[in-house]
Amino acid sequence: MASVQKFADYEVAAQLNHNERIIAVPSNEDIDHDRTRENYSLAPKRGISSFDYYKERKAQLHCYRRKDVKTMAGWIITAPKDLPLYEHRKFFETCYQFLSEKYGEKNVIQAIVHCDEGGQPHLHFCFIPTSTDNKHGGEKICANDVLTRRELRNFHPELNRFLSEHGIDANITSGITRRQGGNRTVKELKEGRTRDWTVNIRNEDISVGRWN
Repeated sequence: MASVQKFADYEVAAQLNHNERIIAVPSNEDIDHDRTRENYSLAPKRGISSFDYYKERKAQLHCYRRKDVKTMAGWIITAPKDLPLYEHRKFFETCYQFLSEKYGEKNVIQAIVHCDEGGQPHLHFCFIPTSTDNKHGGEKICANDVLTRRELRNFHPELNRFLSEHGIDANITSGITRRQGGNRTVKELKEGRTRDWTVNIRNEDISVGRWN
């Protein structure tokens, strides 16, 4: 019910705009534009656009000048189908708290809940993955240091425990990825293909959600 994706710098603006529903002709045909007003943001109000904040925060960090460097990552967490509708807001707010504490709120670029699609509501949590820069001092952008195999393996159990500690009874762990043969891109999920995507995790309980 949760999946992660990584983005290079040239991909960031389009993804943020898509999440905010400001793309003139979105590729996702499942969006019900009459319900877009039901979407909401959980990120801090900073007085600037999410992309401007991304550029501002990125400028504070060491980043290698390679086109393939993944400068932003994003978790998408989908509300369990058995979770009562009246608990959705608390569920997503608690997920946000878990994620912002894990990755640092100053690194949060966007946290938008989508309620305007045919499936379950889901949270897009986009952040800059940072780690200590032992070579240059300060912090650096490094998705590989942050989204390790251990991180991905432990993500669902840790989130499940955090939710339980905050009074939310929602089992977010499933074996769907194992049954599907590994993680896949959203496009591959829609097309029914099985090629591995952002992170190659096999035989682990890393669930896949929708990236819309």
